[in-house]
Amino acid sequence: MKFSCNKDTFLEAVVTTSKAASAKSTIPALEGILLELEDNTLSMTGYNLEIGIKTEITVNNENNGSIVINAKRLCDIIRKMPSGDISIMIEENKCATISNGRTKMSIMCMDANDYPAVPQANVENGFTMQQKILKSMITQTKYACAVTDTKPVFTGCLFEVQDNVLSVVAMDGLRIAVRQEPLNYENTKFIVPSKTLEELSHLLSDEDDKNITVSIEKNQISFEFGKYTMISRLINGEFLDFHKYIKSDSSAFVEINCPDMINSLERAMLVINEKVKLPLRCEFSSDTLSLSCTTSLGSFNDQINIKYSGEPFTIGLNTKFLLDAFKASESSDIKFIMTGKSIEPVLIVPKEGTEFTFLIMPMRLK
Repeated sequence: MKFSCNKDTFLEAVVTTSKAASAKSTIPALEGILLELEDNTLSMTGYNLEIGIKTEITVNNENNGSIVINAKRLCDIIRKMPSGDISIMIEENKCATISNGRTKMSIMCMDANDYPAVPQANVENGFTMQQKILKSMITQTKYACAVTDTKPVFTGCLFEVQDNVLSVVAMDGLRIAVRQEPLNYENTKFIVPSKTLEELSHLLSDEDDKNITVSIEKNQISFEFGKYTMISRLINGEFLDFHKYIKSDSSAFVEINCPDMINSLERAMLVINEKVKLPLRCEFSSDTLSLSCTTSLGSFNDQINIKYSGEPFTIGLNTKFLLDAFKASESSDIKFIMTGKSIEPVLIVPKEGTEFTFLIMPMRLK
């Protein structure tokens, strides 16, 4: 097996596929990248039994073949090679020689037959949408996924298609994030691990003309876009019915400027951390939102201008949850919806439209 190609092109493919390789595994091949060369197409795959990423690049082929190379070592070597074209030759003793001009390095490889079979995508059972829309839906929800696996279903995002509306939902028991877009597809629902969505969001494009095909199997999902294919296991389990939690008949609306609120919350976070989880006191009046808290680290007091249609109202909220929601809103202005009871959750929605809904449970004020 021997080929040559541009260093930067090869490095990009190595770095991307290595994100799905295992950092440490009882199966050494899973710590590597599978390289399969046929004609002038080099296929590269990283797979850790949960997530797989595959891409293809065009190379100058001199001899077909396949091999597995440790992902971390390959990344490190290619990064240190001089710019320009590189040549990679695999000897019969499974030693890869990587050269560029007067620079030459060698690395031991593994047999391609030792690499586990990677599930294949079934594009016939799926839907297509814009990459930028899916990226936005992931970004606006995955922050609310649970970080512990006490309830595994909460460590992923629910994808639900109902009545030609795609909802992406995340919750951790104390907050809910919902993002919705129209989608002409049959009713279905499945749960995608947040780790999969994190890696996927880094690869998706922000351009209007770039699409992605999402294919669903019984226990697996695949994403095909551009030169990449990503496959992932799905999370089994029953997700809570989020619909009943994000509806409110309240007429008490608060209009808040997002940049002003984010700046204020970031200041509040200077006296609040993971060890100090006291609530942020939020006092609403006709034109002012007063924010305050006192912790062992210090105190914080601030006021921002708002538009409020209800009676004066005070509630305690988690500062980080608020900050996450406002940053995820991707809006200049949003609306708070409150019932007027300090023990009931608040809803954060767009000033206009219904694209997203964020729910935050209150905290008891002392």
